[in-house]
Amino acid sequence: MLELDRHLSRSLEQARHAPLCVQRYGHPWVWVLSSDAWADAARWAALDVEAHPLLALRRATDAQLPAWPEAAIATLPLDMDDVRMLQRAALLLWVQALDSAQRVHDDLRHHQVYRRFVGFGRGSAWSPTQCVRILQASRHPLLRRCVEGALAAVPATLLQSAGVPPAGASADRVEQQRIAGGCLSY
Repeated sequence: MLELDRHLSRSLEQARHAPLCVQRYGHPWVWVLSSDAWADAARWAALDVEAHPLLALRRATDAQLPAWPEAAIATLPLDMDDVRMLQRAALLLWVQALDSAQRVHDDLRHHQVYRRFVGFGRGSAWSPTQCVRILQASRHPLLRRCVEGALAAVPATLLQSAGVPPAGASADRVEQQRIAGGCLSY
């Protein structure tokens, strides 16, 4: 009983400084956090993301999305939501260089700007399997050309403010830029 009390006290002390994930059967079950962290979360939830450069990019590219050829649309997993959401997701994956199905799933569930960019409403998200399928589809050369074509019609200053790597940028330079910009990758 004393050991349990010591362990619990240590865990609760840790939760005062950083959120603590409690797992059940090897899966995240509940998070324990301080009231200060809870207040910070409420502040971030109330944040207005409409002024974010990615959403300005969405507004600029939405006019380009319906012009994709049928062959490119056929590469998308059409049994999912609407085609425009899939097109925006393919665009987001290319723009943000998301290359892991787990990261795509997590980002589309929790990153508010990404959710708004794709067009998710409150509480809706794709399953991990659907994220794998959209990631695989986004690697198709025809779809990549369509994404590049949609981005070609956007002013360079908007692309730069949204963090889109310039055409022809090396993968190493892009990765250094993402890390230097404070992006947390996992």
